[in-house]
Amino acid sequence: MKTIRIFHVLSHARWVFFVWSVYLMIQVFRDPNRYALANTGLAVFLMGLFLGFLGFSDIQRLSRRERKEFANPKGMRITIALLLSAAGFTFFMGVYLMNVDLLRPGLKETVLVEMKTVGYHCFALGFGFLCYLKLISDKYMHYLSSSGREKDAGRGS
Repeated sequence: MKTIRIFHVLSHARWVFFVWSVYLMIQVFRDPNRYALANTGLAVFLMGLFLGFLGFSDIQRLSRRERKEFANPKGMRITIALLLSAAGFTFFMGVYLMNVDLLRPGLKETVLVEMKTVGYHCFALGFGFLCYLKLISDKYMHYLSSSGREKDAGRGS
């Protein structure tokens, strides 16, 4: 039980990665010539960490909004499909960016290195989506296995 509490507290560290990512994206918009590729890749990586740390949250703590969402199985199927699609897309983009030298010959070496690095960062974001999907699935399974009284409390809201 203490381990679950430690992981739940650790999950709040995700906000550090979120704020850091937003700061990097603001830098990109302020001076795109200087920061575009490097900061975008790092921001994508940090968002992957944000989602990964979100996956550390306690599955037994369900908010009223989550109970209401979990009461609709069709909505859960759509959410799962969207998260799987997002993970698949980011993995595809990661593979594309890691092989950009084969697909777009003639790019500068510095640009190729930056794009390959962004490709690795896309993989981190894809794994972050999968961590978040696991959290949502575990919470949904906990919701389904909980008592009827808790389920009814979510529907009444």
